[in-house]
This record gives sequence, C-alpha cells and structure tokens, in this order.
Amino acid sequence: MPVVAKLAARYTSNESTSISYDKARQLMGAVIYCIEEYENAAAGLRDLVTAHSTVSADTAYRQGYEILIEKVKKIQQEYNLMMKEFEFYGNRCCYDTFQKGMPEFFLYYDARFHPMNHILTLDYPVLVSLEPRSGADLMEVYVRSAHLEQSFLQKLPEAYIMHVLNAYSGDHGELIINLASIVIRNVLGCRIAGKSIDLNGYSSIEMERLKLFISEKTREELEEQLKKYIDELMDFAYEGNKELGSYLKEDVRNFSFELQHGLNYNCFQAMLAVGNN
Repeated sequence: MPVVAKLAARYTSNESTSISYDKARQLMGAVIYCIEEYENAAAGLRDLVTAHSTVSADTAYRQGYEILIEKVKKIQQEYNLMMKEFEFYGNRCCYDTFQKGMPEFFLYYDARFHPMNHILTLDYPVLVSLEPRSGADLMEVYVRSAHLEQSFLQKLPEAYIMHVLNAYSGDHGELIINLASIVIRNVLGCRIAGKSIDLNGYSSIEMERLKLFISEKTREELEEQLKKYIDELMDFAYEGNKELGSYLKEDVRNFSFELQHGLNYNCFQAMLAVGNN
C-alpha cells in the first residue's frame, strides 16, 4: 500500500490527496504487475527465498519497473527487425495489425501507471494462446509469434503462398485468418501425398496416398506423425529452428482433426489446395 500511495502521489503530481476507486485499483494493478516482473526475472536466481526475504516491496517495484522498460525496448527491437522484410500477402487484417496498429503500442504504452493495458485489439490471430498475459508480457509473445511466422513464410515462394491462400478462399484478403496455419497445412499435405510443393493440384494417386495415410492412423498417431514432418522441415529448410517448429506444432491438433473430417466427408478442398486454380 505505501508503494501504491507513492505512485498515486506521482500520478496526481502531488496536487491531490485523493483519487477515484477505479484509479486506485488501476495503480494497485500497476504495482503488482511490476513486482511480478521482478519476481519472474528473479525466478532463475539461486536461493530465491533468501533473496526475496531481503527485498522490500518498494525495491521490488522499482526494479520490476526497470525490467519492464527494458522488455518494451526489446519488443520494439524485434518488431523493427521483423518489419524490415514484412509481408502481409494481401491480408488486410495482418497489414492493419502490424503495419498500422502496432506502432501505437510503442507510442502510448504506459509502463508507469497502466502496464496491464496493451492498448491494441490484436485482431490478427496467432497460433499460441495469449491468456492470461496482459500488457508488455502479452505483446512480447505476440510480436515473437508474428516474427516466427514471417521467418517461416519468407523461406517459401510467394507464388506458392498466394496459391494456397487463393485455394483456401477467394476472399482471403478480407478474412481474419492465420496465414502460417494455412500454409503449413498445405506443406504438410504435400509431404503426406508425396507431391512437390508447387502450384499444381493433387493427382488421383496423390489423393489416394493422402486418404490412406489418414485412414490408417488414430488422431493421436496423426498428430505425432505431423510433428515429425515439421521437425523434418525445420532440419531441411530452417536450420533446425526448434522454436519455429514448436510454434508451428501448435496447429497440429486442429489440423489432424480436420484431416479426419476431410476424409469422412470428402472435403479436403476446405483446407488443402487439392485442385488447380
């Protein structure tokens, strides 16, 4: 509470001794957020209990605030690096979120008085869950996810990416969709069917390979095999990037379900570019 009182005085520039209940709750949240930043950073230290017992709440808050400021700087550095070769592949949601919206976070993020507020709606969906994160902690995961997606997509021919997006939907530019998910599914589909990653559809033989692969496996076996194929792809084309591989595997459970659904209802065209455009 004394730390919150100091922050409240700073908020009012020492011109008032009272603030609203909602503002007091916000400032309490800000103090707790920064203390948790300190605790998370200290979690790797040895003798953690002893270290914490000698640190006051005020010190933990101040150090946590400095850690938070450095975190925001690193997020901005990663964002700037990503944007040097950023591609949105005609998708408006992707463009608006990262090209137009993201700079507002760095302009208006309030680490002092409202660090829990990440400001943006973050409409573009990434493959990992962002809950229960908030503020800079959420943005750290979000920007990292986007950067991983860009590193995945940029190794593939743009013509192929547009081919599979067009096969997914003629209106893909207006949809709120994850681009990496659509592309990795098609890459894995080609691997399963034994076909090249090209702009051609699936031959009858390739379709039979795809159906046989699915029919012979349980849902769990499908997931495991798809994960192995992602590992193969990482080793072959992405210098063994385990972080990227782990990120792409977040979509495997849903994809395995949709493959079984596609087999049962003969609707592979809903997820894979099986025909020629």
